[in-house]
Amino acid sequence: MSWTRACRVGLLSVLVLSGCVASPPAPEAAGKAEARTRLEASFREAVKAMEAGNLAEARARFRQLVNEHPDKAGPMVNLGIIAFRAGESDTASEWFRRALTVNPKQVAALNHLGVIARNAGELADAEQHYRAALASDPDYAPALLNLAFLLDIYLGRPAEAVPLYERYQSVAREPDKRLEDWIFDAKNRR
Repeated sequence: MSWTRACRVGLLSVLVLSGCVASPPAPEAAGKAEARTRLEASFREAVKAMEAGNLAEARARFRQLVNEHPDKAGPMVNLGIIAFRAGESDTASEWFRRALTVNPKQVAALNHLGVIARNAGELADAEQHYRAALASDPDYAPALLNLAFLLDIYLGRPAEAVPLYERYQSVAREPDKRLEDWIFDAKNRR
């Protein structure tokens, strides 16, 4: 091997290996990672409280997260869900809308606003919210089913509902056996 070629191979090896040497993370990156870990742990604790039915604790934890991280939509959505379950539709709507200012494509917030609108008899708004949720995530099962029911039952448009029911069945963890009869019936009402 010529000296020039040997130098090139040696230089190439140094360049390749230098890319493999990891340097320690910058102090700012390490601090951000720790902050993210704390945020995720706090969020999990709030969700556990919510799932356990300890809604006062869950509300307090999610509100603290909102205060500490106003750029995160998740805690706002969960505060909306808690308010919705408590029958506080206006408060729930406020939280969902606030979440959408942080993340306009937040599917759970859009879907819940659709449910609130449907319950209030605002069917056009409900349809708009469900469709916005599906525009953000075409496989979001709750919005698929809610839009299908809205079109079929409330708006009398079963032909439009059938593909949504079928899509729901294909993306659901387990297809709903009861829905198969509903789909059959909706196909016959076209």
